[in-house]
Amino acid sequence: MEIKQRGSALGYKIILFIYRICGYRFVVFILNFVALYYVIFTPSIKKLIKNYYEHQGTDFNNKVYFNHIKMFSLSIFDRFVSRINPNDLSFKTEGLDAMEELKDGGIVLFSHVGSWASAAHCLKDELQTMHIVMRENIKEDIKKVEKDTKRDNEENVRIIDLNQGAISANIQIANALINKELVALMVDRIVDDRQAVEVEFFKSKVKINKTPFDIAKRLKKPIVAIFVMNKGIKEYNLTLHIIDGKDIEEMAQNYINVLEIILNKYPNQWYNFYDFFKEGILK
Repeated sequence: MEIKQRGSALGYKIILFIYRICGYRFVVFILNFVALYYVIFTPSIKKLIKNYYEHQGTDFNNKVYFNHIKMFSLSIFDRFVSRINPNDLSFKTEGLDAMEELKDGGIVLFSHVGSWASAAHCLKDELQTMHIVMRENIKEDIKKVEKDTKRDNEENVRIIDLNQGAISANIQIANALINKELVALMVDRIVDDRQAVEVEFFKSKVKINKTPFDIAKRLKKPIVAIFVMNKGIKEYNLTLHIIDGKDIEEMAQNYINVLEIILNKYPNQWYNFYDFFKEGILK
């Protein structure tokens, strides 16, 4: 399925301009109006988020929807702040010793929850070279805005673009792991229906990306899941979890079990705005 892009380069530029002139908290105030717009004019998204809350077991109403969209808007804003001025954000880290498992290279797992895109910036010196495997569908003008806000340590973050083809991506992944570097993959993104594994997620059967667990098993590389969750204005809790298991299915379920614990604590930081439970396989 196609994932619609939302927002524009002009919108990002305006928000960043306001941030530089008026400060962080003024932008947070403006995001209330962004969230209100979505509450009023995006009933389709509301329906999908309501479906998630029903599976998650949390009450849903317009106030919950508003807070969910505002949190999503804040995560996008903080993605840029983590590049421009990371010291404007506070990160409390738990499980940092898991990075020791990755000293000879390994797999890093992300999903579209919390401020995952800020992980490379808040880990700072602890992070070795990391290759993020993804399909770059960002509009060129938005991509330029992101490039203009790079930090120095972002040189350690590289993209393996799946648009280049499976063979090219597989070669780059293999080279990175041979060089004892990190390869990061999105668990909730599947580019090939054959690369899916079924797990139980909030008491429903869904399918997630099998690839990271398959690579780890075949190459005997460790897996670490990273979550960057918002605790309040400017405050984030970054946790690292070692994911193990005797086979692909067990590793995948162990990851999902950790994800459930995270979402039970931060239910409004799930940012998959389509029917994850009905469609199962996401592209």
